[in-house]
Amino acid sequence: MDFKKQANTILYSAYKKACNSEESYCQHKSFIDFVLDNNHLTYKYVLFTALLAKSTDSNINPLCLQKKSTLTGAYDARSLCHKVIVPFEMTTLRKVLGGSNEPFLNKPARFTELNKSNAVRRGKDQEILFSLCDNLPLIKSSSVAFECLVYFLQKLLYQIDINVKEQTFYIPPENAIPSKIINFIEKVLEQSFEGETLTLMVAGIYHLRYLNSNTIVEVHPVNQAGKSGREISDLDIYKDNKLLCANELKDKLYTETDVRFAADKVINAGGTKMLFIEGPRGVAKGDFAKLLISEYDAKHFMLDIVPYDMFFRIVISSIDSIDIYEFIKFIMYTAHNTKFKTQTIKYIDEMARLYLNLSR
Repeated sequence: MDFKKQANTILYSAYKKACNSEESYCQHKSFIDFVLDNNHLTYKYVLFTALLAKSTDSNINPLCLQKKSTLTGAYDARSLCHKVIVPFEMTTLRKVLGGSNEPFLNKPARFTELNKSNAVRRGKDQEILFSLCDNLPLIKSSSVAFECLVYFLQKLLYQIDINVKEQTFYIPPENAIPSKIINFIEKVLEQSFEGETLTLMVAGIYHLRYLNSNTIVEVHPVNQAGKSGREISDLDIYKDNKLLCANELKDKLYTETDVRFAADKVINAGGTKMLFIEGPRGVAKGDFAKLLISEYDAKHFMLDIVPYDMFFRIVISSIDSIDIYEFIKFIMYTAHNTKFKTQTIKYIDEMARLYLNLSR
């Protein structure tokens, strides 16, 4: 049987056991917990792929990432992940890991094998790499790997249950007025979470603005690469599958180079306009806005640099009616689906309870 077909059969078998089994006999729970409970998206896919590969063929070396690795037991991990794991996660697992369509294109997965000398950011990311290097070789048989895979899937199923519960709520309809939503946004933006709150608030308002139209608000993970093959800016809006508007969001000090890089990326993608939205902490390093806008006007490209409060008030004033339930539902769904920080999600939930009387 073809390796990927065999792996697909093993994956569904492990999933069935994960759904029905009360407790896994996994010997490496603390290792799997460490990788899954941290925020490095690519290494989660690497672990998932290694466990599935080893479950399918005991001769496979779970440290390998590419078939050209010189280690014994090398295999094509990227192909296994993209052809088997990605479709499974997209559908059966409801994008619980983040829904990356090509996770092995990210830098940490581009090496021939996992090695402690691989380039990675110091701190927690490096600790995860070291843990993978130390622990994967301890999984020596297909039967042990299979139990690890079952436990891995059980953890994901538990997270799916949490996500569903967090997206089930009630908000009194009297909170569905512009002044209430403006106040809520202002309160949420008192904390940045590395720009995640600004991204979610802007996305939520765009969602209301284009509700019930053939328009998609596509949010990309903050400070992560490789989420979407058609990613152009931080937040892209498509109508009838064509780019309608690109939005770059900045909630910290930024430079002229930052604006140029974002605008040129949109131009190269065939876009004709971009909003550069400043968050509460978004401050330009220099007085370049007017000249830069004029320069891009001359290129027949509409660039605007706008403060967040102006953006929200103008867009909200153009919305026919405020569907406050849909606003929060979209934000929470997007945060979970795009794998925003758990702290960000909890914070927004707390703010919604305080200022919108959200209850479950």
